[in-house]
Amino acid sequence: MDGNTIDLDPKTAEALRQKKVYQEAMASLELKNRKKEAMGYAVMAATYGFKDASRDGTRLGRLVNWSKFFLVVCIGAIVNYFFYAFVMNG
Repeated sequence: MDGNTIDLDPKTAEALRQKKVYQEAMASLELKNRKKEAMGYAVMAATYGFKDASRDGTRLGRLVNWSKFFLVVCIGAIVNYFFYAFVMNG
């Protein structure tokens, strides 16, 4: 019963067709899961690479330190501005 014979009864032919559709669907799901897992590995590899690249002595490390400083200053300024605008004047 490999599906290549002509004299299959309709019940057997339908069972073979359903089996083929099921196998294709499962293969598609497995491929989708493998792609999702590979994307996760890529994110982790990029994260580990960024950690080594952003050491203090490198150009990227200095950029990371300046960006941290800038974000802390901006957050502090925004919080103070909103406090002044809504609490002090409200």
